[in-house]
Amino acid sequence: MAPAADREGYWGPTTSTLDWCEENYSVTWYIAEFWNTVSNLIMIIPPMFGAIQSVRDGLEKRYIASYLALTDGVSLCRRG
Repeated sequence: MAPAADREGYWGPTTSTLDWCEENYSVTWYIAEFWNTVSNLIMIIPPMFGAIQSVRDGLEKRYIASYLALTDGVSLCRRG
């Protein structure tokens, strides 16, 4: 397998100046940092589930907006 710096994924060559603690494209050709992506899904799925439940229960749109804001807010906070 080629070194991480030489690997090119589905989205093209790596152009970021930051490289976190795992090799790029080591698990799949489509996701540069697979385990970082998986750990972020844990923070996104619960608010998305809440938004879907709010729609199903016919709650006001402000509840849906709150859940979606949580999704973005949690993701942004994890990135710093």
